[in-house]
Amino acid sequence: MRLLTLATAFVLPTLVIAGGEHMHDVVSQNDPPIKITINPETRVSVMLAGSLPPPVACGAPADLTVKILNQGFVTSRLEAEFVEDAPAGAVLEFYPEPLKGVAQETRNLRITLIRPGLTDITLAFRSHNNVPDLGGRDRIHFLMSCTQS
Repeated sequence: MRLLTLATAFVLPTLVIAGGEHMHDVVSQNDPPIKITINPETRVSVMLAGSLPPPVACGAPADLTVKILNQGFVTSRLEAEFVEDAPAGAVLEFYPEPLKGVAQETRNLRITLIRPGLTDITLAFRSHNNVPDLGGRDRIHFLMSCTQS
C-alpha cells in the first residue's frame, strides 16, 4: 500500500503540469521565432518559441515569422513597436493589417540592423486601440546581430 501511495505522489504532479498547459505555452520544434496569443478579452501575450534566424548581412532585413493564436477571433490591427527608443541602427517593419478573425494565422516581421555586433531588442505587440499589458506579457526581449559583408 505504501508503494502505491509513493507512485501516485510522483505521477500526479506530472499530470497536473501536463494538463495545466495553456495553448500559448506549448512550444514545438517547428514553431516560428515569435508566437502571439490573443485571448477572448483581446489581451496580447507573446513569447519566443522557435529559433531566431541566423545573422544576415548588415543592411539586409532579417525575416521573422510571427504565429498568431487568436482565441478571441479579433479582427482589429495587430501592431508591433520597439519598447521605449529604437536601438541605434535598427529598423522594424511590421505592417499593422487587420487580423482575419481566424483561430491561427501568420505574419512576417522584419528587422534590419545597420551596425555589426549584438543588438539588444525589445518589442511590444498590441491590438489596435487596446492598452498595453501592465504585466509585460505583450513584450519579448532578444539579441540579434548582423555580419559585415
